[in-house]
Amino acid sequence: MPEASRIICPHCGAEMNRHAEKLNTAAMLDEPEEMDPDLEGVLEEIHTCPQCGTIVARRPTASEA
Repeated sequence: MPEASRIICPHCGAEMNRHAEKLNTAAMLDEPEEMDPDLEGVLEEIHTCPQCGTIVARRPTASEA
């Protein structure tokens, strides 16, 4: 996995697992310029921590998209 796609858990410091990609339609209200018109929302990666269960959502970087 490329270094850029690794996320460290902000709670316990373990390396998080990329779990899923989800469409965030609520982001349209706060950041309409980020919205993908075909998807009618913003695509986000969901990462989970295997040690403590913390969940983090982030937008894919241009090199990962």
